[in-house]
Amino acid sequence: MKKLLLFTFLITTFLSQAQVSLVKDINPGSADGVATYYFNRIEFNGSLIFGAGNAITSYELWISDGTNTGTYQLNELLTTSATGGSNPNNFLVFNNRVYFSARKNCPTNVCSGGTFGYELFSSDGTTSGIISYPVINYGGGASPTFLTEFNNNLIFSGKASGVVSNASVFYGQELLGFNGNPWSGWGDQIMIKDIHTANGGNSSPDNFTELNSLLYFAATYSSGGRELWVTDGTNIGTNLILDINPGTTASSPDNLTLFNNKIYFTADDGSNGRELWVTDGTVGGTQMVLDLNVGSTGSNPENLTVFNNALYFKASHPTLGTEVFKMTTLENIYLLKNIAFGSGNSNPSNLFVSNGKLYFSADDGTNGMELWSSTGFSSTTNMLKNINTDAATPDSNPSGFTEYFGELYFAANDGVNGRELWKTDGTNAGTVLVDDINTSGDSNPSDLIVANNRLFFSANDGLTGIELWKYQDTTLSTKDLELENGISLYPNPTSNSFSIESKFQIEKISIYNLQGKMIKLFEAPLELYSIEALTSGIYFVNIQSENGKITKKIIKD
Repeated sequence: MKKLLLFTFLITTFLSQAQVSLVKDINPGSADGVATYYFNRIEFNGSLIFGAGNAITSYELWISDGTNTGTYQLNELLTTSATGGSNPNNFLVFNNRVYFSARKNCPTNVCSGGTFGYELFSSDGTTSGIISYPVINYGGGASPTFLTEFNNNLIFSGKASGVVSNASVFYGQELLGFNGNPWSGWGDQIMIKDIHTANGGNSSPDNFTELNSLLYFAATYSSGGRELWVTDGTNIGTNLILDINPGTTASSPDNLTLFNNKIYFTADDGSNGRELWVTDGTVGGTQMVLDLNVGSTGSNPENLTVFNNALYFKASHPTLGTEVFKMTTLENIYLLKNIAFGSGNSNPSNLFVSNGKLYFSADDGTNGMELWSSTGFSSTTNMLKNINTDAATPDSNPSGFTEYFGELYFAANDGVNGRELWKTDGTNAGTVLVDDINTSGDSNPSDLIVANNRLFFSANDGLTGIELWKYQDTTLSTKDLELENGISLYPNPTSNSFSIESKFQIEKISIYNLQGKMIKLFEAPLELYSIEALTSGIYFVNIQSENGKITKKIIKD
């Protein structure tokens, strides 16, 4: 009997581990093959576009469908002898192309050989379909960052060069944009506004967030500090909203988050420290929400996350410590739960919404930094599982949360197998190690992303270096995959209505709230499904088709 149980265990373990595999040893041997910098990959038309390299070409643009033969370099963008490769990064899908920043060969009319700096490229996912756009900055590269789609234009932060009164001018990091058609001549043709005009200073716009056909962002301007700005995509329509911290001192707006048709963010007005602020786009409607930590220290809100008609965030309170707080209205802000009881700090982080729950990492003062979940009430906010029970080093430090077919995947350290890939279905029993990839240490799974029905991630098995790995749930049937790929819901998030694009005949649509109660039913297919009467929050749309049922999550703004 024991042998039979052992055999069953081994077979189950083997099948589970067979779902995790190395996609390709891109840089053969123990050297790393995939890029480890931020924004290094994106899903595009069922494939993964990412930065990777080997001893021959270093980091260049690669593509993968999840197979060894289907994983290859798209193009060598930097063909000079410079080390490091083109380093593609800051990917964004726009007009059915992937736009990104990468280092470029130095033009022959500027210099001979070497690299020119980071400029703008796009790809259609084929080896011959890469566009290298005209140089934006002849002074050493445009460094395009924070690429954003807005009003069918590409908006980003970057450095440009131009000609003013027949003299060459080199701008700092400013607000740039174009409609996808290559420009000609100097880079100032795509300059939206030179916000920091003093001596080519950097306004460094970031935190782009759209509200009511306007784009809000943080930027530093010449006569003041870093403050909140707005643009309609034109020079004249790009303006400062409010000098929150008057004078040249910066309020440094950050964490811009859309909630209830307003933008919430963190800022320091110079008197109350960094606190939670809100704007509706007007001067009068831009105000501090609450001085949660009275005095100049500030509560330092972070991780602003919208879930089930409420805004959640991490903040520090003088008597409650650093915990998760919840806001339903401007007048209703309260502690979700005193996890580290008293004035202790649970230091929550990585707030993430998945399958009707809010997940995060937190330390209750006893069990270390572990995985917690909540449905929005103190009574339902609990540690999901004490993954690392080692008394000496009790922290499992869950992070890298990513949803894959209704379950949450992340990296964690159980104190036995090292830092490996885990998953949860939202229950204690269903929170399990997926695979011990590096049996002699930590595989450190990172940059988790779903493409082509696979969960891709970087990991180090201790032999091949940091390479591209995948997890594929083999329990999913062909019908499951057909439904997932054949039915899409858009726009999402939405304000008033949504549409469904389906390869199959739609028979019935039912909408459920987070408590599992059906609140709306459509018994015939429609072009638009109205949810205008529903309050803001997360809902589940159950779609009955001729080929079976599938549930999609939708966010109502």
